[in-house]
Amino acid sequence: MSEQTSSMNQDEVAAKRQNYMEKDSVVSSQLYSPTMTEDYSRISDTARAVNAEVLPKMQAYLRRIRTRIASMRSDEEFMIADYGAADGANSSELFLEISRQIHEVNAALAIKLVYIDLADPEGFMAFWNGSALSRLEHVDSQYIQRSFYERFPEIEGKLQIGFSSTALHWMNATTVGPEFFRHPHCLQPNQLPAHECQRFAEKWNEDFRTFLQECSQSLVEGGALFLANLANLGGDRWPASPGYNNLWEICQELHRERKLSDAELEAIFIPDYFATPQEMASLFEQDNLKDCFALRSCDHLTVPCAYFARSQDKLHDPQERSMLAATLARVVRAWSESSMQIGLNPDNKTLIEEVYRRLQEKFCEKPEGLPYQYCLLELAKTNYA
Repeated sequence: MSEQTSSMNQDEVAAKRQNYMEKDSVVSSQLYSPTMTEDYSRISDTARAVNAEVLPKMQAYLRRIRTRIASMRSDEEFMIADYGAADGANSSELFLEISRQIHEVNAALAIKLVYIDLADPEGFMAFWNGSALSRLEHVDSQYIQRSFYERFPEIEGKLQIGFSSTALHWMNATTVGPEFFRHPHCLQPNQLPAHECQRFAEKWNEDFRTFLQECSQSLVEGGALFLANLANLGGDRWPASPGYNNLWEICQELHRERKLSDAELEAIFIPDYFATPQEMASLFEQDNLKDCFALRSCDHLTVPCAYFARSQDKLHDPQERSMLAATLARVVRAWSESSMQIGLNPDNKTLIEEVYRRLQEKFCEKPEGLPYQYCLLELAKTNYA
């Protein structure tokens, strides 16, 4: 967190919060709802790689609606939303370029950037106060602390562009009981054979449909969605699979050592699902979504693990190998720790440090990268050329 934000007194922080948050927003239950660590408060190499693929698609869309942008009045807003934004850092360079392109067409047009996430707004406040976006004229922001699976009446019929990256693989934990996310043979559905993970696939399908239907209410006619969804490209080509698999091996080891109970082994579960591109595209063949959206593109992308790429020629050096292992373990911890903690009994929470110590040891013993596979979807609200 920046010194500027750290030095605020509590009254200033509370006042800032009211500016960024919708007053009537309701935060869903945190049970099996993942939270991210401060490791996400930076622009990652993966985010830059994804943004490089998404930017030309967004720019092409803006060229198609250039006349609409030019005709918008100065008292209107061009609204862009980031679903699953964390603190907003990862989309910042993308939104900066898009905002500049919009203002090249209509310099006085107000741009409203809406950031949607369950995370505490203080991380967003720290990011926004120091960002280049906050210094652009006619650009404002709003932070909504809410799950992207909920309704957003405050942006209904106003959204021009919706964006999401590395977020929509998380399932909605509020529509099922905690027993749904329990399994004795995995801690993540993609570790299971296809026939065994069917209920998780159906749950993700239902959640994604819910998200898209809500987006159809938020988007203006001809508005667009750009979704960079983590995806299963077949075999073991699903995001960060070595991280998940190592964690599951560690859980099994601890169970054999009687450090984890049977109940804890079942309850430790990361509630995400990586759908195949075919699963994603097939949704738009169904009447209820076919009537809402036109699927303009569905592309695959694999982003190599930057940490591993930078170190793979130095793995003979014990210090380099150890540093890489520590980095990989920290990255996995960022997205898995809250789910691991949920599964542990209250009197066994200290075991979490041993879990990630063993994870670092496994990465040191067998260094593996954490590549991320994506399906990039571009969707247009229907009845627009």
